[in-house]
Amino acid sequence: MKHKKAFTLIELLVVIAIIALLLAILMPALRAARGQARKTVCKVHVAGVGLALRMYADDHEGKTHNSPNNGLWDNAHTNPAVVKKYGANESLAYWGIAYFPYAENKKIYACPAAKRVDDWPEWGEPWGKQAQHYFAYCSYGLNGYITDENIDTNPKFKRPSEVIAFQDHIEQKLDDNGDMFHIRPGNNINLPQWRNGGTLGDFPNAIQECFRHRGISMTVWLDGHVSEIAETTGEDIPRRWYLGKVEE
Repeated sequence: MKHKKAFTLIELLVVIAIIALLLAILMPALRAARGQARKTVCKVHVAGVGLALRMYADDHEGKTHNSPNNGLWDNAHTNPAVVKKYGANESLAYWGIAYFPYAENKKIYACPAAKRVDDWPEWGEPWGKQAQHYFAYCSYGLNGYITDENIDTNPKFKRPSEVIAFQDHIEQKLDDNGDMFHIRPGNNINLPQWRNGGTLGDFPNAIQECFRHRGISMTVWLDGHVSEIAETTGEDIPRRWYLGKVEE
């Protein structure tokens, strides 16, 4: 009688070891490719939002919206059964609502690499990690210095290619209270509000959400162009990139 030849235990272990080795070699490359794809999608998203901001300004004689400092699209968080969409001027509204008529797709206000955004944990429960899905489409932080401003006639914005409009950020609106990339007067490092857990000590990895793409922040400027800012402690970021051309 002929016996069927089977794999020995040694042979199986060798095959498993080879597969594990191949996976160890391939996984970093796959992660890098996935990260690059997310960055590309994010770049398309922010370019679209930047265009929407410019179109809004064109329709309002060069003036931007006076955006609130919050990040919700609707009030479903209070009663999921009754959803009321916020208007652009309501205190809890995300700034993107004002520009939504020019880019009517909420998905472009979301960065595919975002893991979380600021969600005001001081409000208590149900805020916190379980509330993150209410902030799914508000991944970008608006430069507060460009809100309610005429970006066409104001001499501060004479060089729009050198003024930040918005960028990847854990916070929805940047108010220069330790949330911008430059070093604030009186500080020796940027982003103190979000380092080492942030002011409230709740988000230990918050700084990573400002540089989501493997240490890169996707940044949109007032003229609409998109650039990458590498993770920084602020020494290389001039304050005028946010304030515009003013005496510092």
